[in-house]
Amino acid sequence: MALVAVLVSCRAPRLLPPDLLAAGTAVWASVALFWAADFDTALPMAYLYGAACAMFIAVRHVVRSRAALFAVGYAFLAGCVGTAVELITNPIPNSVQARDSVMDFSIRYGVDGVNYNYTAYSLAAGVVLAAVLMLLGPSTKVEWLGIVAAAGILFWGVLLTGTRGALISILVGAAYLLLSTVAARLARTVAVVTVPIVLIGVPLGLYRVLSSEMLWLDGAFAGRATGDLSGRLYIWPYAVSSWAESPILGIGPGMLTATGSLAVGAHNLLLSVGNDLGLVGVVLYGGILTFALIVPFRHPSPAFGRAAGVFLVSQTPIWLTGHWEASPVCFVALALVSVAPVALRTSTSGAGRKTAPRHAAPPVRHVGAW
Repeated sequence: MALVAVLVSCRAPRLLPPDLLAAGTAVWASVALFWAADFDTALPMAYLYGAACAMFIAVRHVVRSRAALFAVGYAFLAGCVGTAVELITNPIPNSVQARDSVMDFSIRYGVDGVNYNYTAYSLAAGVVLAAVLMLLGPSTKVEWLGIVAAAGILFWGVLLTGTRGALISILVGAAYLLLSTVAARLARTVAVVTVPIVLIGVPLGLYRVLSSEMLWLDGAFAGRATGDLSGRLYIWPYAVSSWAESPILGIGPGMLTATGSLAVGAHNLLLSVGNDLGLVGVVLYGGILTFALIVPFRHPSPAFGRAAGVFLVSQTPIWLTGHWEASPVCFVALALVSVAPVALRTSTSGAGRKTAPRHAAPPVRHVGAW
């Protein structure tokens, strides 16, 4: 479908650094099949990497105007809302008991046949995209109300899943939006400096230093306290040692789960990509995120920087503790954020005079603040 979207546009592909890095990641995931211990198990995971990267490239290719950006964004929200409605109207519980309260996370609800966490992460991504679309400026009040209503439905769905990472994702995203309103420079620092340190440092050993804080957070949700972040404090060091067996090339897509003694994934972005694709894959993957977000972060209009910041900060809890590395949902949202400055750029009238459309983000009066 991503290929069809590119072909029907009747335009030559626009291969900028993010697109080339995404294509490189997809190719490398396929190459990594050659040294995977179990080819048949590795193949579906390699396909997932390729599909996510293909969606990223396709969205960046077709979204070149305000209409295209909001059309894809609204379709994204519609899909998320459809899932949330199915979850709300026909919840599949993980227990014969019902919840005593909304915040009783020991009882979880999901969609039949779909992982609880993946459902929650997708709905949380929808909430974040709703915030991004509001920052970019819908044209009418009806659109505003529709986006707010969609975000409310998705948030309720996240609560039902009982997935802590997804809920924390929404909360830190809201906190970032507030911080960026009152202290823009500090918010930018959190996004471009603190987030990379957390994503790299925590799985490689910083979690030992922050163990008391992380365990407090683990026990802050009713009925879900485990004392080890649901096993992640044991999984992460094991995943590090597994990656060390083949640091440059990795052990192959999905092999940590298929052949590891714990038979479970790393539940962390860096360790998952490191084991799957090695340091080569980590550099390619990190390059996608860097080059996709650098344009909105550097744009003089604060709306684009805030959109990039809320995406990056809100995805951090999920990347840190879950499996979200090969999600088309995440890559579509990333693609929309990355092309927002181009899609909402000033237009040129027939007389040659540049005019800003009503949907464009307002210019910054004091660019030095960024």
